[in-house]
Amino acid sequence: MNKKTIGGFIAALRKARGMTQQEVADRLNVSNKTISKWERDDGYPEITIIPALAELFEVTGDEILRGERIPPAERDPEKQAARVVKQIRRIVNSSATRFQNYSYLAAALSLSGWVLLLTVAYTFYRPVLGFGIMALLVIASVTMECYLLNTVRAAVKDHELTGEHGPLLAPLWKTVNRHTFAVFMINFTVLLLSLPFVLFRDSYYLDSVISTASYLASLKLLLPLAALIGALAVHLFQEKLFIKKRALPGDYPRKEMLLMTLLQGGALLLAVAFGIADVLIGYDGGAPVILFIVGFCVLAGCAILFMIALVVKSKTRTARLLLLAAGIRNILYALAVIGTTSWLSVSRNAEGESFYQVYFSAGPLLLLLGATIAYLLVRNYLLHRNNRNEAPGARENR
Repeated sequence: MNKKTIGGFIAALRKARGMTQQEVADRLNVSNKTISKWERDDGYPEITIIPALAELFEVTGDEILRGERIPPAERDPEKQAARVVKQIRRIVNSSATRFQNYSYLAAALSLSGWVLLLTVAYTFYRPVLGFGIMALLVIASVTMECYLLNTVRAAVKDHELTGEHGPLLAPLWKTVNRHTFAVFMINFTVLLLSLPFVLFRDSYYLDSVISTASYLASLKLLLPLAALIGALAVHLFQEKLFIKKRALPGDYPRKEMLLMTLLQGGALLLAVAFGIADVLIGYDGGAPVILFIVGFCVLAGCAILFMIALVVKSKTRTARLLLLAAGIRNILYALAVIGTTSWLSVSRNAEGESFYQVYFSAGPLLLLLGATIAYLLVRNYLLHRNNRNEAPGARENR
């Protein structure tokens, strides 16, 4: 049954109930031109409209999709099911495409806000005004996406199509969830990239704006941060995004990972405390600097020895490499924390009074983000290779 039969069936149902096209349009929250298009066979209702349409005319969703009443004596379950499935797939594809196009529009609103922020900030030297315009477009983008999402969910919730034919809606939910996630992440990234315009200034003048060089330098930190948060969000919502979750192998070193994190964490935490104390007390000419240097080196060496011991003790190659990667990551974390002491500088006046100043540098944070991203990439690669080796017919590489 093609879409023209659906349009003729809708027209017949409307006339049988004595309703005008405008009355039907008002009940379905669409325009009368949309009803006319359906009845002229120029289109067909979306999957989100069919539940309300079937309820309005007191028919079933299957009858709407088939385009005719189904007398009990003439029902052929196999043919009827095949025709209904064909219509559902066609309408699901149309609804998914429509949602996808509106999601592109929502993303374009957010990105346009970021472009306008750059234009207003560097052309008129009004970064706060530009940030306000960007924020309005981001709000509009999020509101549009939430409206589309709620419309789809409300239309198919607790309806007969979600029962027997529920699996046929999987492509629609896949498109809805993935595009909604992408739009939200784009809006988050735009907000993150816009923060330097309201948080930093290169001068103390009223109309000042962060310089282009300083903003590009901040992107070296903000872009990896956005990528890391995006990767973590994908990991958290991978089931909703229809991403197959990779099972951990049986020899995954869970207990060893936890033990190494606790041992290294304690040693590195004390080492970082010694390093920071060295910087702070050293500025004031207090306790001997050599004491803190020795304490730091001893504790850092203990953290490395803990890692080596657990790596050597592991039985499989994959477990050893995973523990090594996690151990190196923890050490880089400690170095990044110690690197933040470079933000602190001290100056003394003629009377010997000390004045502390803080200068932000992206180096330690880049090291932190880089260590995290590198560890995640190595971990995923090792798990993928291990799962492939454990597949039927493959020999595990140990």
